Amino acid sequence: MSAYELKNKTVLVVGGSAGIGLEVARIAVELGANVHIASRGKTKVNQPLSQATYHECDAKSEVSLAALFSKLNRVDHVAMTVHESAARLGIDTTAEKMNLSAAMEYADGKFWSQYRVVKAALPHLAPDGSITLSSGVASRATMANHSAISAVNASIEACARQLAKELAPRRMNVVAPGVTATTTYDAMPADAREQFVQRIAAVVPLKRIARAEEIALAYVFAMQCGYLTGTVLDPSGGQLVA
Repeated sequence: MSAYELKNKTVLVVGGSAGIGLEVARIAVELGANVHIASRGKTKVNQPLSQATYHECDAKSEVSLAALFSKLNRVDHVAMTVHESAARLGIDTTAEKMNLSAAMEYADGKFWSQYRVVKAALPHLAPDGSITLSSGVASRATMANHSAISAVNASIEACARQLAKELAPRRMNVVAPGVTATTTYDAMPADAREQFVQRIAAVVPLKRIARAEEIALAYVFAMQCGYLTGTVLDPSGGQLVA
């Protein structure tokens, strides 16, 4: 079997009912995988990919995650695109104005939720399986009002490097997307959102923000490449060299 083959593999996308996660699931379906999507809601509205199996699961709950993996039994690849919206929580601000409770909620929703999924997945992960986490370009790029956001993203990447060694030969990687056109920024006022997008587009070499399907390719590559582990993939439009 080809190292790049996903056909008949069981792929779980946590947070896959929309945005980047949905595009990961869509590509995996096209490549012949048996795709499962876990999200906090499981209504007809957020089940746009008919070929996938949907599960209601809260990544903030160890009980909920244990129930999910008991149903799946064995998984080959786990992709995590679950996170809290920094814009919704209002933590894209200066340290002086930071709401620390909101910042801790963000850390719980992005870092600890992913860690919980790792912990729950390990007894069910195939010996040659992989887990791909999500951080963000702010882990290493300097961005205004991103002190709390960058710290959480950096912690995910540091953790993944340790886990890659701990879990080998099972593989652990991270995707660090640049700013992407998803619902993440819907909580911002329309004019502020447009100004933010234009500011990022003016900085990155590709002069635009990403499309969700472009970012999704990085997660799929992390599943397919059997010699990739302990690595951060940076689909950021070149922001790290801007």
